[in-house]
Amino acid sequence: MTVRLTSPRRARLAAVGAGALALVLTACASSSESQPDAEPSTAPSATGITAETVESSFDTLDQIAEDVMAETGVPGIAIAVVYDDETVYQKGFGVRRSDSDEPVEPETVFQIASLSKPVSATIMAGMAGDGVFAWADPIVGYAPDFQLSNPYVTENVSFADLFAHRSGIPGGPAGNDLEAVGFDRATILERMRYVPLEPFRITYSYSNFGMTMAGEAAARAAGTSWEQASQEVLFEPAGMTSSSMSYADFISRDNRAALHIQRDGEWVPAFERMPDAQAPAGGMSSNVVDLARWMRLSLAEGNLDGNQIIDSETLDQTHTPQILKRPPSPTIGSAADFYGLGWDILTDETGTIRWTHSGAFSTGAATAASLIPNENTGIVVLSNGAPIGVPEAIADAYLQYLQTGDADTEGNLELWSERFAGLYGEPELDLASPPANPLPARAESAYVGTYRNPYVGDVVIRTGDAGLEMVVGPDNRVFPLTHWDGDTFYYFDAPELPDFPSTVTFDVPDGSTASTVTISAFNQAGQGTLERVPTDSSVPAQQ
Repeated sequence: MTVRLTSPRRARLAAVGAGALALVLTACASSSESQPDAEPSTAPSATGITAETVESSFDTLDQIAEDVMAETGVPGIAIAVVYDDETVYQKGFGVRRSDSDEPVEPETVFQIASLSKPVSATIMAGMAGDGVFAWADPIVGYAPDFQLSNPYVTENVSFADLFAHRSGIPGGPAGNDLEAVGFDRATILERMRYVPLEPFRITYSYSNFGMTMAGEAAARAAGTSWEQASQEVLFEPAGMTSSSMSYADFISRDNRAALHIQRDGEWVPAFERMPDAQAPAGGMSSNVVDLARWMRLSLAEGNLDGNQIIDSETLDQTHTPQILKRPPSPTIGSAADFYGLGWDILTDETGTIRWTHSGAFSTGAATAASLIPNENTGIVVLSNGAPIGVPEAIADAYLQYLQTGDADTEGNLELWSERFAGLYGEPELDLASPPANPLPARAESAYVGTYRNPYVGDVVIRTGDAGLEMVVGPDNRVFPLTHWDGDTFYYFDAPELPDFPSTVTFDVPDGSTASTVTISAFNQAGQGTLERVPTDSSVPAQQ
């Protein structure tokens, strides 16, 4: 279904600061409701987006989506566009599962991964506007049991620091590694105190569990759970009836999209992803119908259908740059990129401010939203394929068309494909080129035992039917170990990424019994080395 624009409204410009560069767009809040006798304006804006431009763009958007799907083979996508406080387009393409003919519709619910972050920022702004907390408040005042490895940071890290990724918590592995082996939110947040920090407030480091820490503290301050606060603060008042921060709600939907990865050139639904532990940062599920309402609210300073749902001042802070992500590159004409509170804030090639964010699960989801506040325009793209740049390419090509009249679909897809090609970094081991003369492993008895540190808990190395195996996490997840060289073995902590094994290396100082084991999957957060636990039944297990 495609919704067509019926009644253009007068544009309203949204104000956004640009931090150190002091770039400011002037706010101008006028509307057809406040000036009922005024004729709707169709004059071109700064980049030429008018009601007529948008109305005539839908066939082009259809073609962009179809071209990208044909090129990549991604099974399904859904798109919504908002303009001038209206949802002007919403449509589904392809199928929910590659082994089914059930079509993707605007109502199809997707897991949106890190696109959850700007939505969560909106929820946080709502709670801040209600006086539950202030963005600048240290979270320790609301959750005194939260602790980080640096006492000064523990006492001073604020809600804004955590939502701007400037807390010093290292991005990527910290907390994600524990979630991957089944630890819950409370345990992960408690164990963040063992992670070494990067420089406070001067380092941008993208941390799922830093943001989750802030969301959890805010929910506690409100006397509720994050999942319930999301419903009460945003989803229910905004009419986002298919949105949730709970995985159980997602899997209960009949009209939902499966996750897909590529295997031998085919997209297959091989994995599931239960992200409840990091719900504020990546646990939301929704559809483009609901997300269009959220984009409208975001562009209208918290107002939706005449109701002020989110306080405008606390919401405006989410759209204000908080830390520099990337400095300008004059040699290639690239402007600086900033992060606000849950939002990427950048200047596009036309010199226009955009609020953007992407989301991705390696198990098979990719999403993106891109808003142009001074044009009251936004697009959201959800897909059920692993991240290769599909949503970003579609969004950029379409906004490029609205702004310049030219949609370079092929160029945008090529650019985003290149960017995502290095998403997972370099493999730790090249499985196609094993050591020519590997040293043999010792007897299995040298490695068998229980190893521990306070971050990971207990890891058991034991002998299984096929040789050594590692048991880790609260659910006792079992990972077979394959010998590589000497005292080093490998396993697959992310089976959807078969080219990216993790290593397990034992230190055997006396030549007979390992004293420590270093697991690379945890070592990225500085917590990969575990010491052997003495064989003593009086030593309690630690999970």
